[in-house]
Amino acid sequence: MIALTTDQTKTCSATGRPKDALKRERILAAATALFMQQGYELTSVEAIAKAADVSKLTIYSHFTNKTELFRVVIEQCCDQLAAPESFIAYAKLPVKQGLLQLGASLAVLIYSNDAIHLQRIMQSEAMQHAEIVKVFYEAGPQRVKLAFTELLSIWQQQEQLDIVDINRATEQFFSLLKGEVYVKAMLLLSPIPTADEIEQHVQSTVAMFLATYQANPIMDQL
Repeated sequence: MIALTTDQTKTCSATGRPKDALKRERILAAATALFMQQGYELTSVEAIAKAADVSKLTIYSHFTNKTELFRVVIEQCCDQLAAPESFIAYAKLPVKQGLLQLGASLAVLIYSNDAIHLQRIMQSEAMQHAEIVKVFYEAGPQRVKLAFTELLSIWQQQEQLDIVDINRATEQFFSLLKGEVYVKAMLLLSPIPTADEIEQHVQSTVAMFLATYQANPIMDQL
């Protein structure tokens, strides 16, 4: 049986939770561990059921199929570090401060061991399981980018940004946030950057982005 980590099981031991909710949490914890270790194709519903100590029937009572379970796992992993639904809160901040704070959260997600490992798995499965890669993209990267685009639109309405094509600006921000550092980490050519290196990278990313799109850069110096 797959041993669940303390973080994965601690919520399952909370008192007062409905029995079905506890089982759902155990299923998600087991599925997360297995998908991260083995990828989508090699992870069976039987293995998830065994690791979660539930029946296959119980899994199917919570999730239509393995694909839906995978989608929920990706959404949950994304939400733990940078929930797209929370991006709107950054609109209350000055654009530079908001981008620095959100950029830091996004960078932690992008450069996490689990995210990089899962990205490698998705690339290896892309040819044979294009539909699963699509599920991964829609549940993770696409949700994040759509929320970021909405945030840029609000800053634009506040006249803090001056952007002609907000969708393109979103793509540019994430391209800067990843850059060569991400490519080398993905290819195992260099280690995952340290916290200090990530902070410096986020600062330079935000500076370059605002050099192009900030509406009133002089105000940032006052």
